[in-house]
Amino acid sequence: IPSLAGGGAERVATTLLPYLARHFDLTLVLLENRRSYPLPAEVAVAAFSGPLGSHTAHVIRTPYHILALARLIRRHRARVVLSFMEQANIINILASYITGHQAVISQRTSPRQQYEGKGLLGRAISQTSARFYPKADRIIAVSNGVKEIIISDYKLDARRIAVIPNPVDTASAAELSKKEPSIASSGDYLLHVGRLSVKTKAHDILLNAFKKLHSFHPDLKLVLVGDGPDKKQIEALIKGWDLADSVILAGWQDNVYPFMARAKALVLCSRYEGWPNVLVEAMACGCPMVATDCQTGPREILGDNEYGLLVPVDDPEALARGVEGLLADEPRRAYFQDQARKRAQDFDLEQIGSKYVRLLQGIAETRA
Repeated sequence: IPSLAGGGAERVATTLLPYLARHFDLTLVLLENRRSYPLPAEVAVAAFSGPLGSHTAHVIRTPYHILALARLIRRHRARVVLSFMEQANIINILASYITGHQAVISQRTSPRQQYEGKGLLGRAISQTSARFYPKADRIIAVSNGVKEIIISDYKLDARRIAVIPNPVDTASAAELSKKEPSIASSGDYLLHVGRLSVKTKAHDILLNAFKKLHSFHPDLKLVLVGDGPDKKQIEALIKGWDLADSVILAGWQDNVYPFMARAKALVLCSRYEGWPNVLVEAMACGCPMVATDCQTGPREILGDNEYGLLVPVDDPEALARGVEGLLADEPRRAYFQDQARKRAQDFDLEQIGSKYVRLLQGIAETRA
């Protein structure tokens, strides 16, 4: 994985590590030595570079990272390398030309949407992925929607793609949710957890919807957990809508579960997702939710409004109506709390981790 700086893929990797370490002689490789998540003591770690600070620096270091990975594979006589995120996936595949190991890559979102508007570097990564992904031995897609997109975009053989959703350690989430939040918030609040990226996470839509709700619920707060490049823009939107006294920018939180357990609802208004971990994490805490029905992810988790409410993308009125429906109907909110806890068990670490183990063991045995 490129690093363990804060992010969804990074959280999934650290959740899987202790489970996989029970079944494999496991080494974690970081292309860049940045860590926001704790690591289990039993997992060996190899970091190829110190903090790099830019996408360009990562690109420049790519040949070194390929050779470093190949040396590590030979030293450990590794049969299988599992990688997360495009940069690590490409390096994994290229190193397999040198070592002959089985390259298993994980695709976590729609590449078409992820790299749209990201200039020359985005196009280069997308084109490189399109060229080399067909060379991977197996591909793990986090949702059926992502599977269909990469089959279409990359002309992949569907038989080589396994769909394995992201895991959540539901028991740990429930236990951690009992702790007090690091930021005290009196009264009722809505919660959004995610990177501060307006284009992806649609904070503009969220704040617009919250402004509409706030006129009927003047004491209601909105807590934004996360950090990211658009913090200044979001602060300007908050000020422009006169919401400074009602929106709390909580920043990065090591333990977000207490916020989830106490929120009236979690709101996800993303324009695109792969598999939004935050939905399942919140469900494990019994938090009802309203999510946009973007192309991949939320509908596969929530069903047809079975486990939470789905609303159209980029529609602040619909988002406000969905939240208002939960705020105004306490029995309905309680129903979705119960449904959320039940659904979260489908993505528990024991369930999902076993799928990874079966897949990886099967691949390793073909090389024995």
